[in-house]
Amino acid sequence: MHDGRLFTHPTLARKRFCEIAARPEPSLDLVEGSLVIALEEDPRLDIDRYLTQFDGWSAAVRQRLEGSLDVERIVESINRILFDEEGFHGEDEDYYDPRSALLSDTLDRHAGLPITLSILYIEMSRRAGVEATGVSLAGRFLVKFTGAFGEIVVDPFDGGHVMTTPELQAILDAMYGGGVRLREQHLRGFTRRQILARELAQLKAAYLAQRDLTRAAASVDRLLILDARDASEVRDRAALAVQMHAYAQAIECFERYLELMPHAEDRSRVRERIAWLSAWMDQN
Repeated sequence: MHDGRLFTHPTLARKRFCEIAARPEPSLDLVEGSLVIALEEDPRLDIDRYLTQFDGWSAAVRQRLEGSLDVERIVESINRILFDEEGFHGEDEDYYDPRSALLSDTLDRHAGLPITLSILYIEMSRRAGVEATGVSLAGRFLVKFTGAFGEIVVDPFDGGHVMTTPELQAILDAMYGGGVRLREQHLRGFTRRQILARELAQLKAAYLAQRDLTRAAASVDRLLILDARDASEVRDRAALAVQMHAYAQAIECFERYLELMPHAEDRSRVRERIAWLSAWMDQN
């Protein structure tokens, strides 16, 4: 026990993440899933306290809407509560601090990265009765509403600003120098699993920047729970296993990679690594 709170063993946190990942897509709660990710990183977290707090804000949004499902009203209400009253704001100064990728840290500090703020926005919208999804545009993570009204794109990192088409085009122009026109595919919606994967990918990158191989590997393991056929993550997991001297696991992952990508450009190099690791293990 610590400060009156029980520790949750990482194994239990991982089991709960597996249960969440197995849910049907519409019932996968991004706030709960993100908090369970954070729970494995910090076993002292009281997830129920965060969920109760978030549900309170969501209830306040619904109360102000009085049953309305008008998206503009929902955006206005969320913006007022989340950004004006609660003071949430975008902050990316510590982009490679693992804590910044955790929703619990965003809820504690009322500041976060585009992905964590978007998760709050998407789930608050769902609790208000309207589905929204995340979209990635030239490195920016935004929230999109789609319906008979067309599309509304919101930037939670910028206080819930509703993006105009010229503003969206300007993002592409800044990235590609004006050579790419905004198309429908640029605003393709992410599934809920893909959003959790995006969060875990950010966590993985932060741990790699700190050379924390054990936690980077744990991030990859959870990415593979979300999508066991993600060949690039399987290959990355193999590389991490090599660095951690877990050679049997590295061989297993490299072989799995070749099963998923039999015609990969690096297949010869991967086979060489398998042969080298196998020979080393035979000699030791």
